[in-house]
Formats: sequence, structure tokens, C-alpha cells
Amino acid sequence: MHGYTSSTYGNRIADIYDKPGQTPPDADRAAAFLHDLAARAAAATEGVEPPRALEWGVGTGRVAIPLAALGCDVSGVDTSGAMLTRCRTADADGRLRLSIGDMTAVRVDGAPFHVVYAAFNTLLHLLTQEEQVAAFANSAAQLSPGGAFVVQVNVPDVGRLRDGQQVRIFEVETAYVDLNITLHDPVRQQLRTQQMIIREGGAELRPLMQRYVWPSELDLMARLAGLRLAARYADWAGTPFTAESTEHVSVYRPAEER
Repeated sequence: MHGYTSSTYGNRIADIYDKPGQTPPDADRAAAFLHDLAARAAAATEGVEPPRALEWGVGTGRVAIPLAALGCDVSGVDTSGAMLTRCRTADADGRLRLSIGDMTAVRVDGAPFHVVYAAFNTLLHLLTQEEQVAAFANSAAQLSPGGAFVVQVNVPDVGRLRDGQQVRIFEVETAYVDLNITLHDPVRQQLRTQQMIIREGGAELRPLMQRYVWPSELDLMARLAGLRLAARYADWAGTPFTAESTEHVSVYRPAEER
């Protein structure tokens, strides 16, 4: 997509990101999962100090705000200024420490963190393998002893893409259509998607580019960063991961602490 940058998706979708039907139902469960990991790491290494967490792609604070409410000291990074503006508004108590930046390189005040995490396919917004490898390395460099890097992404399902493309229709009304149009580049493992909301009198376009990644590929990226897979679940509730799982929550720890 010509002109597409790391901030395009967030800037173009921020206004509807938290509307009904957009917000995942498991954000609070994700916060509880991450708080447990962070609290155990903090207790093991530093006693009673509040657990420190870092979110890549903090967005509007879907996970970061409930995580802070549970007692974590949360920092959040995003490439989208529009997302961060909405996050600051939602964070009425000013608990989050927010900054704009790229997860491949930015070093965040407050490091090291007991948990670093990228939820809701955030890692897939990095469009090359090299960038995804860099994100693992950057995350590992900011982990405390006993800490964990947690990634939630979809399991690739390229079989649904016929002839390298797909059209998905979400809603059809008398004067309203909501659909996604996707093109697949199997060489780069990239999906180019345009969400189109068509109304009488005009249309809204909300572009998205992602690089999908296989679980085994993620595990190799982790090894390159000095991490090892400690656990993999089908969801934030800890459901066992199987061949039928459509997404996964993977927990990586420093290799020597696995």
C-alpha cells in the first residue's frame, strides 16, 4: 500500500477502535494473566516493589488500564499519536506512562520490566521478519531477571484465501455495508487489508497491513533473542493450545531461567 506507515492503521481506526463490537471480550482476562506473571516475577526478584509492565502497541489502553488497576506500574508505547490521545483520555487517573515509538528499537524509562507484552496481533504490524526479530531482541533487553515476554497472535490460516485474496462481509443494511478486502503475498507472508464502511453519500477506508508468523517461527525468533518458550495457551484463560486453536498466547523467558 503506497504511503502506508507504522502509524497508519492506528491513526485511521482510532475513532472507532473502542466502539461496540470492536473491543475484544478478553481484555480484563489478559490483564489478570499478565498481572499474575509480573507479580510473581517481582516477588521473586525484588520483594514488595510494584510489578512493572511494558505494553507494545498500547492503543487505547484496553489491557494497560485494567492492568494498572490491578497494581502494576504500566508503561505503554504506540506508533500512533491518535491512539495515544485516546488512551490518555481513557486513563482518567493518569496511571499509565505513555510514549510514542517503535517496538523494534525504543528503550523505555522504567526498565527493566517484569513483563513485556504485545497483545491483539501487535507483533504482526511489523511487516518484515527482520523487524519482528528486532522486536524480540528489544523486548528481551528490557526484561528483569525472572521476567517474561508475552505475545498474543493469530495462528495463520492462509487456506481461507482463495487465489490470494478474500472478501469478508460483516454487516449489510439498507444504507450500510461493512466489509474487508484482503490480498495475500505468500513470499513476504503479508496480508494487505482494506476495511470499507460504505454508507449513502460516502465510504470510509481503514487500511491494515500485517505479516503473519507461524508459532515455530516465533520460537526461533525468541531463541535468537536469548529467550525460550515457557508456555503456550490457546487464550488468556490458559486453555491448552491444540491444532484446532485459532490464536495463541505464548510466554517466553530468558533461556537460562526457563
